[in-house]
Amino acid sequence: MANSILTTLTSLPAYVAFHLTWVLHSLHRPLILVSLLCLLSNPTATIAKLQLFYKTFLYLAFCQDKKFKIPKEDASAHFPTDFGGTAPAAVSIKSKTLILIRHGESTWNDTFNPGGRNIALFILCYIPNMIKAIAHEVYFFVAGKDSQSWFFDSALSTKGVKQIESLRKFLQKEKLKLGSGQFIDKREEDAIRELLNVNGAEKKSMVVSSNLRRAISTAAIGLSDRFALQHANDDILLLPSLQEISFNPDAQTILPPKGIAQPTWCDRSIPGVPVDKFSALIDTQYHTGNKALDSTGLIRLNEFVSDVFSSKCEDRDVVIAVGHSLFFRSFFQLFLPRSVEHISKKKKLVNGGTVRITLGEVTLEDGTKVYMIDPKSIVVVYGGFGKHTKK
Repeated sequence: MANSILTTLTSLPAYVAFHLTWVLHSLHRPLILVSLLCLLSNPTATIAKLQLFYKTFLYLAFCQDKKFKIPKEDASAHFPTDFGGTAPAAVSIKSKTLILIRHGESTWNDTFNPGGRNIALFILCYIPNMIKAIAHEVYFFVAGKDSQSWFFDSALSTKGVKQIESLRKFLQKEKLKLGSGQFIDKREEDAIRELLNVNGAEKKSMVVSSNLRRAISTAAIGLSDRFALQHANDDILLLPSLQEISFNPDAQTILPPKGIAQPTWCDRSIPGVPVDKFSALIDTQYHTGNKALDSTGLIRLNEFVSDVFSSKCEDRDVVIAVGHSLFFRSFFQLFLPRSVEHISKKKKLVNGGTVRITLGEVTLEDGTKVYMIDPKSIVVVYGGFGKHTKK
């Protein structure tokens, strides 16, 4: 009896595999024909996707994005001691508050990274998850959905949406505490006011984002209560300098230069942000398309701090930047003094993690501008770095 049951169980996968293969073999010709008809019916979308495949091959083969080293020297010698520097004399310094938010988990992460999942379960489900991902990608390609993809410029996953909804709920809860004296650190209370753009915020704030879809969705969902207020000129400004440091397909933007940002699946039911208003919320005036093939993370890190103090953000005291883990870790490595030990240099900001800092700019005699983070200004608002999280 036991042998019979065992034989049945072991033969079941082979039985299923045989019939699945038979069905696919029987249908492969009509499937190919239908797919070709779909592709030919929307040649513009087909060409756009094929170009994306080609560009991805080039980036995988030749991209220099991660091939840079953090310079040994830093800018601390040009900043005053009360800012964490070592300058012996008084220095004229400009400063801005930055609030950094890391995006939620993406579909790429869901497919290729264990995240918080059990390793054995992740390995066991890897092939089914890969089949699911490829099926989605094939569907987007055949259906002519050139603004949608599972692998390229990957959107938030279901888990990623939940992570950012948790951030939104945290901000709602903290908003109720404003003015009550319950905040241990006043900077945390200031951060809540700045993130939500509520009355009582001492400084004017703005939201900027990477040009990748998971970051845009994170800004729209996590800060939806802010945008629901519909303040004038309060939108999400895309800065290409925030694009992630990676040569993988998920770090290649789908959005054409100065194009219209289309909502992904998770942007269609954001509280306070109707789907027909989503595209208007995204300001693409500075979006120049994908990062250059010869670009590096170091180039864009320096472009980003320059953007913060440029005319793009000049009339705002607080810049809320939504971006990526490797970019933000490199940001702290580059702009914190080399002598400062801080977890942000070694650990990634967790998904949805939110940190408030002060960034300084000093103009040297030759006109060169140098930048530094005030080490004392780093405040974790939500989440944190690595396993050191705050909720």
